[in-house]
Amino acid sequence: MSPSNPHAIVVGAGVGGLAAAIALRRRGFAVTVLEARDVPGGLAGGFDVDGRSHDGGPYILLDRPGLEWAFERLGEKLSDHVELLALDEVYRVRRPDAPDVIVHRDLDRTADGLRASFGAREADRYRDFVRRMTRIHARLAPLQRAPFEGARGLLRRGLIRESAFLLRGLGAHLRATGLSEPVRDALGIWTHIAGQPLAEAPAPLAFVPALVHGHGAYTVRGGIRRIAEALHRVALAAGVDCRLATNVVRIVRDGRRVLGVETAAGDRMPAALVVSNAPGIATYARLLDPPVEALVRATADLPLQSPGVAAYLHADVRADVPFLSFWLPGGGEKCRVLVHAGAVDETRRGTLRLVSPTDHAWAERAARDGQGAQLDRLLAEPWWRDGVADVHVVATRVPVEWGASFHLWRDSMNPTMTAAFMRRGRLAHRSPAADNLYLCGSATHPGQWVSFCAISGILAGDRIDPSNYSTSQLF
Repeated sequence: MSPSNPHAIVVGAGVGGLAAAIALRRRGFAVTVLEARDVPGGLAGGFDVDGRSHDGGPYILLDRPGLEWAFERLGEKLSDHVELLALDEVYRVRRPDAPDVIVHRDLDRTADGLRASFGAREADRYRDFVRRMTRIHARLAPLQRAPFEGARGLLRRGLIRESAFLLRGLGAHLRATGLSEPVRDALGIWTHIAGQPLAEAPAPLAFVPALVHGHGAYTVRGGIRRIAEALHRVALAAGVDCRLATNVVRIVRDGRRVLGVETAAGDRMPAALVVSNAPGIATYARLLDPPVEALVRATADLPLQSPGVAAYLHADVRADVPFLSFWLPGGGEKCRVLVHAGAVDETRRGTLRLVSPTDHAWAERAARDGQGAQLDRLLAEPWWRDGVADVHVVATRVPVEWGASFHLWRDSMNPTMTAAFMRRGRLAHRSPAADNLYLCGSATHPGQWVSFCAISGILAGDRIDPSNYSTSQLF
């Protein structure tokens, strides 16, 4: 490619950053990705212990249609790179005061289980809820692959009923079903495991049962890390210059124009365009220099989501231990989850991940010692031990360790996806700080699926016309 092609720098080799880099390269940019860690993938990455593969980050399930769309837009076929594994039993939710709720891929089997545990009316209400969410999701699904504009953007598109749906939170939609509290909690489990009350969660989380029974839920043979690894390979093959262990400490701005970036080693790299896959708030508060004070103030008060505490285990695990077991202890205690990858993936037999959310404000107050004590309490709990023997803790992470390892903003993953944040549209892909600065990643797209991170990167990169950007100028 000619040296006259404009140079784009992508800060961060997470799923969103890698997707943006590939999209920009396909459109004619010369692209350099700068990643602070020595491996790509960000929070979708993983690690090996004693030859066994572990997913490191918060991602658990995959959205197959979204991933297939993202890879297709990047000129690739998903199945050429990874093998997705469909889940029959998607998850079960246990609590001390009610029967288990088990969500299967098959709607009839799920409804039959609810009938047996909670009565015929519960099963009928569940079926009605799934049918209604399926209809609404079908009308809103195309917008998942367009820059998100919030409920007001739907009004401009004439989607009045859909706007009304989004203006209500998840808790209100679940209460309207008439389902019992244990079932409502099970349907909102992804909010619980994020440490967020149902009342504050956004409406689109109500689509999860419709997606499970419609498209299905998946994991990847070898772990979700294989998605990021595949994107890294595609980026390299496309000619993207991926530089690992290269920490960007400044995005240098001159008025409405970003000039380039500066690394921790003191290197200055000019760019015609910068796309930040770093946390959105950190981009404005820590990287952009000089900062735009209005943007710093606007993002400073956003509630933050802690990555929680996690233990990675090797154990002898009975075959009937499901892929996902959630525990809702009650009494104000937060949800926990045991992830048993070996239930569906023979390459990860004997591996477990035990996770519990932590409130971000609490985690900051508790610091390392308090966070470590919370992890010790989690490991001592009996609920996850049934069918698990000869346990060895091979790795742990608490919020301060997440923050240090992944260069997180205040040891948080991203702004919490509250209903209010969803309605305002999240952070914009095209930054108001400079004409040639863009953001990508989970802060810019309404969801926490890995596919949404990839889609966000594509939306940030695919519509940028290289003819609008001159070649890089030294600064």
